[in-house]
Amino acid sequence: MECLLKVTNNCLSHKRLFAVTLLLPVLVAFVLVMWVIKPVYAAEAIVTPPTSGSGMSGLGKFLEGSAGLSSFSSLMGNDNDGANIVWTYFNSWELHNKVIEKFNLAAHYDFKGDFHADLLKKFRKHFALSENEEKMFLLTYADEDYKLASQVLTFMLDQVDSMYNHFKTSQARQSRMYMNQRLEEVEQRIDSLEKEFVNFQEDNNIYSPDVQAEGTMKYLADLQSERNMVSISLSKEKKEHGENTRQYQELQNTLRDLDVAKSQVLGGRHSNIGVLALNKVPKLSATYARMEKELKLQALLYTYLKQESERLYIEESNLMSNLVVLQPPWENNKKIKPLRGVTLIFVFSLSFIFAVFVCCFVEYWRSVDPDTSLGKEMRRFSDRVRFKSK
Repeated sequence: MECLLKVTNNCLSHKRLFAVTLLLPVLVAFVLVMWVIKPVYAAEAIVTPPTSGSGMSGLGKFLEGSAGLSSFSSLMGNDNDGANIVWTYFNSWELHNKVIEKFNLAAHYDFKGDFHADLLKKFRKHFALSENEEKMFLLTYADEDYKLASQVLTFMLDQVDSMYNHFKTSQARQSRMYMNQRLEEVEQRIDSLEKEFVNFQEDNNIYSPDVQAEGTMKYLADLQSERNMVSISLSKEKKEHGENTRQYQELQNTLRDLDVAKSQVLGGRHSNIGVLALNKVPKLSATYARMEKELKLQALLYTYLKQESERLYIEESNLMSNLVVLQPPWENNKKIKPLRGVTLIFVFSLSFIFAVFVCCFVEYWRSVDPDTSLGKEMRRFSDRVRFKSK
């Protein structure tokens, strides 16, 4: 409390000095913020960044359920770089040059430099691009003309949408040309595989290995069962009536015919009716499965390429807007700087502290005993100052 009272007494002892030191900077700051410093306004826009995929991720879903084929889509990749492309366009010198030329910002900024890079740097000090908490793009442009600030952002949004649309169209055109080329190759491959597969089926009389193998085994089982029955009847006939009976001869002929039929089946002589030779079934089944799998894969790939080609054709023809502007720029006439109230309060606070310090310093200067060493040094310093002022 004693220190506070002493400081107050020092300020009251030098009222004029305190008032001048306090009010002069405040008056200067007031004049600057009211009439000298031009106000700056800001226009803002919020944009949802687009997403662009390569389209190859759909192949995994398309092939889902096909044994061993769904992993094929992992080789295609899954790019999602639409936001990065738009971010690059917003910060590109090409777009900034268009804005400078469109609105003649060199004259607007009263730019006197010799290098165009300095003009770009000056423009980029007014423009800001950031990402908010919702992962959306926040665009801000500050200028002394609030109408111009809104027009600049609107122009930039239109230009970036056009640039991104052109990029997607060009990319879709190149991708579609590649898809069509691959489509022709796959179609030729399918035709070749179909001919090869049909020739293989005709040459080996194989149409459904599993069904045919099952039928062959059943047919052999029936022959063996019938042979066992004939063999039993033959033994019974021989035991009861001997070998010279007509019944015995007929049973013996039947048994011989069954053995011939069985050997013919095992040798593959009935392949024309779909009965396969058992020793050839593994090799024929493996070849059949390999060719059938290759043909199915090529057919799936052809269907996918056809769908992608149509999708890319639609995307190439698309002229719709790609940027979703959630908050368009508007003419906001509320200035962002200078902040008059904050500036005046800040200058007043500093001036008050400085005025108190000056008053206390002057009072301390006067209170020093002139006979002490400090007093002598202060008197010597004051005399030197007076001499220089004269």
